[in-house]
Amino acid sequence: MANANMGGGGSGTIDVNPDEITTVFNYLNRILSELEETAIPNIKKLSRLDYYTAGKAMKAMAVYDEANEKIMDLYDHYSRAATLVMDILLTMMEVDQQIAEQIIAKLEV
Repeated sequence: MANANMGGGGSGTIDVNPDEITTVFNYLNRILSELEETAIPNIKKLSRLDYYTAGKAMKAMAVYDEANEKIMDLYDHYSRAATLVMDILLTMMEVDQQIAEQIIAKLEV
């Protein structure tokens, strides 16, 4: 477990479990891969089908296009989440590097 004291007006610390945050990132990437490799290509194929062209249910069939858009929105949201988690990981590595440099300087090695 790593923690950082947030300077400025904040009085608390932030505890981050590196194992958990990397697990979250890996899960997000798996979800994105699944959407990219399976869902999105099949959604594109489905959207090109013209299986219902007329009838009383025509209005109800429009929900399929809306559902396909929602899946694409879902992809966008997972992609954004993965980007934010990656930013957290990069920040953690930068802070770790700074701490290591401070320790080395104090040790005068």
